[in-house]
Amino acid sequence: MRNTYTLLFALTASILFIATAQDNDNGFDLLTTEDLFSAPMQPNPLTNDPEAVVLRVNNMEIKRGEIIDLVNLTMQRIGGQVPPQQIPQLQQQMYTRVKNDLINAKLIESAVKKADIPVSEADIDAEIATIRESLPEGKTLEELLAVQENTLDELKTDIRNQLASRILFEQQVEGVTEANAIDAKTFYDENPSNFQTPEQVSASHILIATTEDASEDPKATLEEIRASIIAGEISFAEAAAAHSSCPSSAKGGSLGTFGKGQMVPEFEIAAFTQEIGEVGDIVQTQFGCHIIQVSERTEEGTIAFETAKNQIIEFLTNQSKQQMISSYIENLRDQATIEELSL
Repeated sequence: MRNTYTLLFALTASILFIATAQDNDNGFDLLTTEDLFSAPMQPNPLTNDPEAVVLRVNNMEIKRGEIIDLVNLTMQRIGGQVPPQQIPQLQQQMYTRVKNDLINAKLIESAVKKADIPVSEADIDAEIATIRESLPEGKTLEELLAVQENTLDELKTDIRNQLASRILFEQQVEGVTEANAIDAKTFYDENPSNFQTPEQVSASHILIATTEDASEDPKATLEEIRASIIAGEISFAEAAAAHSSCPSSAKGGSLGTFGKGQMVPEFEIAAFTQEIGEVGDIVQTQFGCHIIQVSERTEEGTIAFETAKNQIIEFLTNQSKQQMISSYIENLRDQATIEELSL
């Protein structure tokens, strides 16, 4: 049984080529991503047979098991982000979405074969090397392939198809005009909310959780810890590592950077009013007693155009390329014979 990786090689090629959703160090996002699903997809009640053919795309078959595998894989990667009561409806939406994605994948696979695009062995070996480097410590590629009932030769074939698909997409967007500074300024002026930055703080805390043991007073315990920090007997990070009940203790109590509305009200008020570097007074929340130390504060403001310009240009150019590729795929669909079977 082939790994589900093989089923999406054409789609992943387009994602690799049009990398519009990127990490952003400037504090704003030009694009958003959808929340997906959190529970395993069950087979459609019309049939439990994973070998049942549900679609024919230019005589290429898509089986129900292929769709179910990809829905399950997506939800396993996303984790719990959806209320349980919404899962059944969203699962069915995802089933339909994956089915359409697989139609596109089959059409792109066929177009790649027709174009007979050459891919060098060196490029394939480089991708294999990248995969090996990304594996968890102690795991080998061969072991993982065996678990997935796949082979190294099959993986190389998938990678060859992926790289060829990328080249195919590059050919489709050769005529796209790159965005320029004028385009970027127009976008900047017409979308001011995209470039607003909220007030944020970077902070650490030490939590002494409330317990049922009445003999222990979390507030008194935290007072002693706070006094030791202020006296210079121990650093805040060392005290957090030794005493905090929060998982952040592994990082010296660091909670990273956060904005308003992300913490419970009592904690938020303290974090946004404390002086930088101060070991604040004890704050009590539903989780227990905290002391907070703020290391940095960023005021609310607007990202300057010059700071955002290059990212906007890249975004607008990628958007144009994505539209070109979407039109290309739509044209493939228009020319295809797509049969949906009733089971």
